[in-house]
Amino acid sequence: MGKNSGENFIKNLVITVLLAILGFSIAALERNRLIIMDAKISSLKAEYDRVKSEKDSIMYKINSILALEKLDKIAKEKKFSVPSENAIINVKE
Repeated sequence: MGKNSGENFIKNLVITVLLAILGFSIAALERNRLIIMDAKISSLKAEYDRVKSEKDSIMYKINSILALEKLDKIAKEKKFSVPSENAIINVKE
């Protein structure tokens, strides 16, 4: 009975050590995956900010064009004409 309990203790110890090694390995692997994911997220955030800035710039250009088209339409409706060089007065402060 003493021999059997000694063998069981060694088996349990080996299993415990193997499970501990497996647990630490999984924890280390997951930590590495989190670091990789964090780097990807940072890269995607930077790309998102770049794309958003580009979109805002394009929207500004579109709104400028639309505003000019509205001015042109109003000028045509009111029958405004392009002034000659002599008709333009520069005011300096």
